Amino acid sequence: MVWSRTNQLIIAAAERLGARAEALGERHTDYFLRLVHGDRSAIVSKTRSPFLTQVAQSLANNKHLSRALLAARGIPTVPDILIDEGDDPRGPAAQAMLAKYSRLVVKPNWGNRGVGVTTEVRSLKMLARARARARALDLDEEVVVEPYVAGTNLRISVIGGRFAAAAEVQRPLLVPGRRIDEQVAALNADPRRGSWTTPSLRAMDQLEPDEDLLAHLRLHGLGLADVVPEGIEIEVTGEEVEVIDRSEVVHPGWIGIAERACAWLGVDVGGVDLRGPMSSFLREPRLDGGAAWLLEVNVLPALHLHALPTQGAARPVFEAFVAYCLQLPGAPRVCARVGV
Repeated sequence: MVWSRTNQLIIAAAERLGARAEALGERHTDYFLRLVHGDRSAIVSKTRSPFLTQVAQSLANNKHLSRALLAARGIPTVPDILIDEGDDPRGPAAQAMLAKYSRLVVKPNWGNRGVGVTTEVRSLKMLARARARARALDLDEEVVVEPYVAGTNLRISVIGGRFAAAAEVQRPLLVPGRRIDEQVAALNADPRRGSWTTPSLRAMDQLEPDEDLLAHLRLHGLGLADVVPEGIEIEVTGEEVEVIDRSEVVHPGWIGIAERACAWLGVDVGGVDLRGPMSSFLREPRLDGGAAWLLEVNVLPALHLHALPTQGAARPVFEAFVAYCLQLPGAPRVCARVGV
């Protein structure tokens, strides 16, 4: 039986806590585990807890609506516009956003690990093409358009409503001057990258150019054998090039924002994605966002980012997750649903 990296980490953490994790049925499925400790048991779906409601999951997955609700509570969320299936992707709202920010990002409103995300959108023509790609991958054929935010990603993970860890997540960039396939090969040569076919406890995954990346490149008129034109950088969304533990340096104000965002959306175990210069996260947040913004709250957080950072201390997030799901003594109680 081959378990994914996430489930391998859950199983090992359970053992360290004197618990066990076991398959749920006779046929192997990586989507569920049963955690058992004495007379306590809980079924988890990777890093989804048994206490997450369908309403909370659906609300958090809706980028545009969850952002609007959090912004109304004073959380500095990235500005965006929603383009529904009947909307003109070259209409006044899109024109105004492009004129104001010049560099845009287009995403499915219901996102999944950066799939269908197009960066470096600088024209209405490309926005329309990126919209078609994102729309085809969205649950409701909805697309969000937002400004490109310079800087890096900060992931703050919350377990049982409490701060668990923070990590700076640097994404791979395809830059001018070298063929794209050469850049991908260089990234994949990093010994810290594992394989999807044989999951291991490597910090990062291999880049798969035959999947989402090719579709992203085609929107820029590029293929794997091409060189990125001067003046642009193509960010490979959903992948990492460095994961740096920042748990002890993030300003408490940003930690509070992450905890409140999860609570208001009803998410008990979440990964809060923020974007901006790392220096912004070392000081008090600005209510207007300034250079840093909250992008989204993930209900299936990649806790391995904290357990297997490429730089800095590993954090015991999987032990915290198992203890919370089993409600072991000392673990956070099931967090109350505050609601927005």
